[in-house]
Amino acid sequence: MIKVLLINQKKVPNYRIPVYNYLSTYLKRKGYSLTIVSEGTGEGNTHKIEFDHKVISLSFLKLARLIMELDPDVIIYWVNLRHLYLFPMLLLLKILRKKIIYWGHGVDLLGERAMRLKYFFYSIEHWLSDAIILYGEHLRKNVKSQFYDKIFIANNTLHFNKYQIRPTDKNNFLSKYNITTSKNIICTGRMQKRKRLGHMFRAFELLNRSDVGLILVGPDSDGILQNVHSDNIYKLGPIYGDEMLDLLSAADVFCLPGAIGLSIVDAFYCGLPIVTEDGDVSPEIMYLKDGINGFVVQRGNVHQLAAKIEILLDDDKLRETFSRAAKNEISTNGHIDNLCRGFTDALRYVCN
Repeated sequence: MIKVLLINQKKVPNYRIPVYNYLSTYLKRKGYSLTIVSEGTGEGNTHKIEFDHKVISLSFLKLARLIMELDPDVIIYWVNLRHLYLFPMLLLLKILRKKIIYWGHGVDLLGERAMRLKYFFYSIEHWLSDAIILYGEHLRKNVKSQFYDKIFIANNTLHFNKYQIRPTDKNNFLSKYNITTSKNIICTGRMQKRKRLGHMFRAFELLNRSDVGLILVGPDSDGILQNVHSDNIYKLGPIYGDEMLDLLSAADVFCLPGAIGLSIVDAFYCGLPIVTEDGDVSPEIMYLKDGINGFVVQRGNVHQLAAKIEILLDDDKLRETFSRAAKNEISTNGHIDNLCRGFTDALRYVCN
């Protein structure tokens, strides 16, 4: 068995635990034993951890001690530039002649200031790494062409275990949340300013329909929802796991104007077409095909946002067509085996 250590910055996000469970089993079949080191898991985690997990306070000295103890053949790191232990750790790994694999976007997609300096440090990272795993093919542009030969693609996605779409009587299911509207838009995830939720609220006001509801699922960390009030707006708070997927399955259209991220995977898995705005740098935007499984409107054009939402709400045939295309996209390009193959190809490359 070739020993692989994956460094996960800070705590393992709860959504990634099923991904790591599956990846660990997949790699084991290919001859790789995977250990993941992090500072623990997120609050409220309900997923069973089935991978080898080391929990430490991440620092250069503690990581160095763990690396000397485990003596892995390959180190994969998912670590942001802001963590000061990153470059000392990479230099140590080079001295120890360990194989190093970078995993991420290629650059900080949300950073706008001091980008020239950031690109310099990302280039140093890519140069020190023996292979580069990117979240999607379209992110290749974030890496200098001289490193293209060591790039591997692992489409970023989720793993849904054995969840099956359950709500058949949508209205009956939604009634337990006191949702009485016959057509519903849903938005899930953290309610944050960078997601431009205000555009969605204004678009919803423009619809001005008593039969349409807006379901909001997720923590309101920025206090965005404090002044959002309407009889047809349902603020459900944080809901995770199968219950959240059930809510998606019972809704009709998913809307999130910005920073949509992995919400695309959740929505498409449940067959929901998406309406969003352009200019989103989330790597998962690659799954959204405008006019096929959703709509992408001009950023800030709330009239266009409302119009596309209304088309999907009222045209049952079109919505069903988009729904089938959404499910097909995730069952093919968004299947977790694609992510695992990207990791396997990178490991084979660095291990010759």
